Amino acid sequence: MNMFNHYVRYGLLASLSAVVVSCGSVNDAGNLGGTITGLTASGLVLANGSDSVSPSVNASTFTFPTRVASGAAYSVSVQTQPTNLICSVTNGSGVMGSDAVKNVTVTCAGSSVSALAGSGANGFANGTGQAASFNAPGGIAVDAQGNVFVADRGNNVVRKITPAGAVTTLAGSGAIGAVNGTGNLASFNNPAAVAVSNLGNVFVADSRNNLIRMITPAGVVTTFAGSGSIGAANGAGAAASFSNPSGIAVDNAGNVYVADTGNALVRAITPAGVVSTLAGSGAAGFADGASAAASFDNPTGVAVDTAGNVLVADKANNRIRRITPAGVVSTLAGSGAAGSVNDTGIAASFNNPAGVAVSSAGNVFVADSVNNLIRRITPAGVVNTLAGTGGAGAVNGRIAVASFNDPGAVAADSAGNVYVADTGNSLVRLIASQ
Repeated sequence: MNMFNHYVRYGLLASLSAVVVSCGSVNDAGNLGGTITGLTASGLVLANGSDSVSPSVNASTFTFPTRVASGAAYSVSVQTQPTNLICSVTNGSGVMGSDAVKNVTVTCAGSSVSALAGSGANGFANGTGQAASFNAPGGIAVDAQGNVFVADRGNNVVRKITPAGAVTTLAGSGAIGAVNGTGNLASFNNPAAVAVSNLGNVFVADSRNNLIRMITPAGVVTTFAGSGSIGAANGAGAAASFSNPSGIAVDNAGNVYVADTGNALVRAITPAGVVSTLAGSGAAGFADGASAAASFDNPTGVAVDTAGNVLVADKANNRIRRITPAGVVSTLAGSGAAGSVNDTGIAASFNNPAGVAVSSAGNVFVADSVNNLIRRITPAGVVNTLAGTGGAGAVNGRIAVASFNDPGAVAADSAGNVYVADTGNSLVRLIASQ
């Protein structure tokens, strides 16, 4: 006899009148995922902290296996990416609410490496593509129109490359000097780095002259800051001094940032030419901290992001550092030991990183010079190899088979293309997102 019939037979059914049976469905609160486009190869691994997911080839959606608690923060990053694809994340961070998060977007695009300009042999010639030649190009920048500017160190000139690959000399006679003037009437001494402002002015870290120079769009060269003598003095214009400045960047407001290599400092210059020390003790070393409590060792490349944070290629420390607008220094990535490990933050390693660039999406690109690699650091601090085999060479083609030789600097445009001053090959290379 079942219990229902038992209750009916013995008059006990009335006592069950208060029983309420409710039915519900399992919701997806706490699920974290989104959509994927362009995943045409295997090897993508997405991470949210220690949780990871590996979408299959041609997957259009993904969901992490572990739910995120309501009120908990999440941050989705690309842990590894497929060969020949560059994958980026949008809407990847936030705080989990009462509903599922399904709007994370992952976009993958094919990429390849090509030579934008240069013959591959040391020399000096203007022309288009391979008809042009450079001599150990050390710095690179790109403007909003896609023109590329090159600090052609060995030739003591600053060059300009159009999007079509046509190379001209913007300024410099080729002779060593510190002469101001227009075009080839001006002179430099081992110009190490360039940056271009929203107004089209090109700033030059004129390393052996210990000067910061400025070139107008018309090619007129002036001294922006520095006395020419080695020193670390702050002040306006010629009252300031530098020691072998090797990296330079400019923000949207026209402030200029300098990797003052010989002084182991990062300096800031206002649009009016007033120089101050942003961070560094002035003694070579390694320490995170605020302003003078921090230290660097052979800082050689700088970049500035849209929030005003300055990224530094701290070459001899094998680290990428970050400086807030208030001057607080931290380590974005790198253990300090020489290596080429892809991982997150200080678990990753570099070998003499020489140049940095930052994209509008917050990705940091690194010219990892002794490793002969171009690396990428996501906003979450995940380091991976963007292009290069690690062996010295000048091979073009798929990013997994392409090779570089002592790359000295990188630049990134708004379309996701990355430009490389391939110093050892005397080439300017393009990593094109397709």
